[in-house]
Amino acid sequence: MAYTNSPLATYTRISPNRNSPRNQPITKITIHHMAGNLSVEACGNVFATASRQASANYGISSDGRVGLYVDEKNRAWTSSNAENDNQAVTIEVANDVIGGNWHVSDKALAKLIDLCVDICERNGIENLVF
Repeated sequence: MAYTNSPLATYTRISPNRNSPRNQPITKITIHHMAGNLSVEACGNVFATASRQASANYGISSDGRVGLYVDEKNRAWTSSNAENDNQAVTIEVANDVIGGNWHVSDKALAKLIDLCVDICERNGIENLVF
């Protein structure tokens, strides 16, 4: 399959923490929160460290910007589950409130919806179950 990346990404910093290529087609999206209010640049810095052994395909900051850290053709190291990460495009979303319900901003949530629609359209996912 010819994988493409989202045109919604406005920042790119490719992480060394990945497997290339993914070994299964993209069939789902895994969303996780950052447990912090990180910019796309700061999140990219976290994933740029090989010793961290973590990454995501995308990150969304509280201001709604999208960062690309692992190309969609590759498996990010997000969920501590290789089978899931090989099937999923993974997204980290910044929190604008730390603790409690780990709230995300309206801008981040709106961009998350846009990004999920884009991923589904480009990868032929017709039914995304939450």
